[in-house]
Amino acid sequence: MDGSVRPVASSVSKPLTLVLLPGLDGTSILFRPFIQSLPDWIQPRCVEYGSAGPHDYAGLLPEVKAASAGLSNFVLLGWSFSGPLALMTAAESPPGLRGVVICASFVRAPVLPLRWLRRGAVAPLARMGPLLARMLMSIVGYASDDLRHDQAEIFRRVPPSAFAARARAALGVDARNVAARCRVPVLYLAASHDIVVPRWNATAVTSGMGHGEIVTIQGRISHSGRIRGQGRTPSFGLSESLGST
Repeated sequence: MDGSVRPVASSVSKPLTLVLLPGLDGTSILFRPFIQSLPDWIQPRCVEYGSAGPHDYAGLLPEVKAASAGLSNFVLLGWSFSGPLALMTAAESPPGLRGVVICASFVRAPVLPLRWLRRGAVAPLARMGPLLARMLMSIVGYASDDLRHDQAEIFRRVPPSAFAARARAALGVDARNVAARCRVPVLYLAASHDIVVPRWNATAVTSGMGHGEIVTIQGRISHSGRIRGQGRTPSFGLSESLGST
């Protein structure tokens, strides 16, 4: 799979563009229900990361910048693995950027002791991804046929080596200084139950900002799947938040 940007058609003449940066899988697959729930005035643009690489943040940053180049009115959304990339891009104050949404992400290893084990994230271990994904979906209690189908598609498209390389990058990143340089509003969306990215990561992202806000969605999240909010549409009221920026 080559790195690409997948625009989604909209009937709005002058929409706000929402640039969506994916999780560890590097695809737009898990964004599909979210995209379908967005109002017409939000134009989603999904960035995908190539399976052949690069997989590190420094290598992926030019791809994110290229995806948002030329946009006159846009917001970056960094999901899980891509939170640091959204902040790195925002720190350069690109023209047209109105804000950043960080969804269940981090500025350094989400569980700090694992930082020292990052070299153990190798392809043979990543081959257990399908099993681990099924276990996580069972733990959080929202496995469904649609999600199982999406997971199967992801593991067909993305090789274990890509998962392993991105995991090493996530465990080794430190974007605290970058986050502090963001000059646009930052909205952090956290789930009330997150077994991969503990709550302290939300504070770590926003602590150095004078314009960071944390919003907690009552629900569970598996980073092999999607946020499942209680009584909320898949957009989790994000359109209202973007409308107020």
